[in-house]
Amino acid sequence: MTGQVHTKRLKALAFIIISGVLIGACTRPPVPVGPKFSGRLLLLAGDNPNGADLLELTAAPTGSTYNSAVLSQGVFEAVASADHTRLLYATKDAIMLRDLRTGAVKPLVNGENYCLAWSPDGNRFSYKQRAGTQTRLYYSDLNGKAKLIWEDLIADNSQGHASVLERAAASSNCAHWIAPDRLIFDRFIGVSRQKQGDEAPKPNTTTLAILSEPVKLSDTERKWSIESICQFGNAVFLRPHDQAQPILIARNLDNLKTLDPSPAPVSGCRFVGFAAKSCVPFFIEDTGSTSTELFYLNPTNWQRQRGAHIGQTFSPAAKMLIKSSARLMIVGDVPASLLLIDTESGETVPFFPKSAQAPASGGGLLSPVPVVWIEE
Repeated sequence: MTGQVHTKRLKALAFIIISGVLIGACTRPPVPVGPKFSGRLLLLAGDNPNGADLLELTAAPTGSTYNSAVLSQGVFEAVASADHTRLLYATKDAIMLRDLRTGAVKPLVNGENYCLAWSPDGNRFSYKQRAGTQTRLYYSDLNGKAKLIWEDLIADNSQGHASVLERAAASSNCAHWIAPDRLIFDRFIGVSRQKQGDEAPKPNTTTLAILSEPVKLSDTERKWSIESICQFGNAVFLRPHDQAQPILIARNLDNLKTLDPSPAPVSGCRFVGFAAKSCVPFFIEDTGSTSTELFYLNPTNWQRQRGAHIGQTFSPAAKMLIKSSARLMIVGDVPASLLLIDTESGETVPFFPKSAQAPASGGGLLSPVPVVWIEE
């Protein structure tokens, strides 16, 4: 009888201990895991006159480290096609085309070129080329067969040897495609006025080019600085020329002469990009010297939606990519910052701890510029 009582007491004591452990586990606050990166990230790293490294990062099996590979060196700028299957990049010698599925690379256009831009269907691209005191705008097919669109008698502000970050930040003078056969660019007229056909071009204007035989040009009555055009819809963000504000919204740019955009509810904010493969636009707003608000607009009615508080600020040179699910964002910033950010909670995780060396030539991830996030 005494043995049975002792056994019951031991069972009761064990039950109390186990219950206490379970209750403690249930009431213990969860340890935050943080956002996790998946897929492939192509970026430029290194900011010097000889160009940057084109790197590819992928998540390692442990989930906390990354595999890396240098795909090319001496790259000044790179831009992916809208479907993220191909990459154009410019070196001092040529424009190269890389197939992001197979890794195959081929040269397309010789020379020092810049302002690379894809047509929406991915069958053409445009670029600029400097020739002495002239700046030429071309478009080409994917076999490198190029045609001249316009030739300015004075050089624009984009320098042939500009740094990677300068090229990434200063794109206002580059062409923007609005259809497979149409693009918009800034046209400058120097000391001598040119004619194209019977047209006497207006000085310092925004121009629509229709890529027919021959190319047809149409001027707008007002010059617009285009912020971004969504390739998966008809969302356009722009500004009046030489004005930081306001940011304006247009549904399309088919007729520049009657264009009457509406103000966006984002006064004092900076546009950072569309979510990949959608027209959901994201903006950031500095709320102090050490914090930032991230929010997006509903692309149906352009109303401001919920924001996430981020406990840091970003430089004007910061380049951002937003996942197609709009849940995660990658930010590359100077001097050596590459971050993964949860766009709902604002939680920030560095790709590489400060104590670790990042995988780039020269021993560090200098001035990272994310180019494309391939979501696999």
